[in-house]
Amino acid sequence: MNYSKKEQQIWERWITIEDYHNYPQLADSLADFEGSHLLCYVYIDHDAGTTLDVVKIFNKVDDKIEFTESLIDKQIRVIMRYSDFSEIPYEILSDTSLGNFELIKPQHLKFYDRDDLIDFRKHDTVNYFRAEGYPDDIQILLFSENDYNNPELVWGRVEKYNITTYIGVAILLVQPHQNFGINKNEPLAFALRTFKEKLAIIGIVDGEKAKTKPWWKIW
Repeated sequence: MNYSKKEQQIWERWITIEDYHNYPQLADSLADFEGSHLLCYVYIDHDAGTTLDVVKIFNKVDDKIEFTESLIDKQIRVIMRYSDFSEIPYEILSDTSLGNFELIKPQHLKFYDRDDLIDFRKHDTVNYFRAEGYPDDIQILLFSENDYNNPELVWGRVEKYNITTYIGVAILLVQPHQNFGINKNEPLAFALRTFKEKLAIIGIVDGEKAKTKPWWKIW
């Protein structure tokens, strides 16, 4: 997988980007605003992945922070997905404030909270199987209990995960090339297990059961 530990370090964290005018996509998006540096919050959108939200713009004057713009106050949102900002230099903030601004999660971003997936997102063992920029998307090795099909790798978006049993449910994001009795956008049970002496996320489908048994009973 292309997943990087660097991405996990900025989930639900405040970061600053200095001299944002040096980065065309940010400069274009913020062309009508004054200031040189950005204060941003990084959150996880379950569907769209790791996302940067520009909260304030500021200057540094004699080593002091002077805010020039507040996008929250203007009810304007400028966001970037991980693939667009991952190569831009940033600094992760560890303090509780920047200047006179208290660093608490913006209220409008609490809409994206998924408390039920906190343990899954913190489970480092799963990191190898995550999609870069999409923390809740994992690669699953699909099996058929009747052995009529060859194992096939598919992508799923995790909706439930038990940190004790390493069992979960994901929504299938792609249509399998073979007939496993499950289709894109349908729920798939999976488990983190050892397969051929390597760790793998295994999805096992019984074609008939998948068509007739409600997904919550698979759990």
